[in-house]
Amino acid sequence: MTPSSSNALPALDGIRGLAVLVVLLSHLANAGLPVLPGFSLSGIGKSGVYLFFVLSAYLLTRLLLALDPADWRQGDTWANYAVRRTLRIWPLYLVVLLVSAGLTATGIAPWWPYPMDAASLVRHLLLLEGTSVLWSIPVEFHYYLWLPFVAAALAGAHRLGGVWAASGLVVLGSVAALLLWPPAESRVNDVRLGPYLVMFFVGGWAALVSRDWAARPPPPALSAGLGVAAVLALLLSVPSVAAATGAVAFQADLNHRWFAFFAVAWSALLLAVVHGPTWLRRPFQWRPLRWLGWVSFSVYLWHMPVLDAVIGPVGLSGVAALAVFVLATSAVSWASWRLFERPLQRVRWRPVRRARVES
Repeated sequence: MTPSSSNALPALDGIRGLAVLVVLLSHLANAGLPVLPGFSLSGIGKSGVYLFFVLSAYLLTRLLLALDPADWRQGDTWANYAVRRTLRIWPLYLVVLLVSAGLTATGIAPWWPYPMDAASLVRHLLLLEGTSVLWSIPVEFHYYLWLPFVAAALAGAHRLGGVWAASGLVVLGSVAALLLWPPAESRVNDVRLGPYLVMFFVGGWAALVSRDWAARPPPPALSAGLGVAAVLALLLSVPSVAAATGAVAFQADLNHRWFAFFAVAWSALLLAVVHGPTWLRRPFQWRPLRWLGWVSFSVYLWHMPVLDAVIGPVGLSGVAALAVFVLATSAVSWASWRLFERPLQRVRWRPVRRARVES
């Protein structure tokens, strides 16, 4: 989503910013930096990535559902979709892979978090491997191949039986995915799409519900209550918060396999922010959080090298390390966004006649 996008509420930029902020806070806590002294945020990073998955499915499904039936039959629509999805991920991802391979080959940065020999480089290019935070790239990109079919199925079910038929389809698909790829058997940083399908399915469902709600707004109390319930549930899913209740012992990976939970919770928050009262939307319209959303992909890919450099060869710790990390990550991410992301955001195969497939 571009900074001036007219296809989404400004608050959705802030939600993307929240997603990467959750990842940052978790990794800073894991590194022992003083994010919230006396309160651990270790283990929350995966939930931020899951928000990326849900938000991506929501935004892209909404754009596909906005197409006229004639556009679905146009080759230009899908050529444009392929170009936009490829340019969204691959150029910057390729830069990170090549830099990592070069640093690994020369040995000049042994602290670099993405070690990449020739065999590993090939596996990353084929989306078969994901070192460190790179694990989510194969998952996201593989879903781009599924998404047109999922959106078409949702649209068809909605035409036949409304939102209830579409909801039933999503439930059946989600149950099937959870049975085929049981969460308990998922790997750490699993690059397979299957375990995470429930989050993409429910995010797409939220896009369909959002279209219905745009035409027939829900009662304000319903959307507000949905948002408050989602926030409370998400807070209770934080490992340190759950441990403070006495219900469970502290486990940093407590919620890493709660795929269905995050599918529902993040989708509920999305719907509440888009359709709820202004006070619920306003925090996500905060300019710094929106800016973080605009550069979130660059932040996601570069923050680990910056963090490892700050606490490694630079040798900082405590508040000084935190301050340098924030400044350096902001600068590197902004430069990366300007050089590799922003120039490609307006590239199209050719304009689609009625609704453009972009994000």
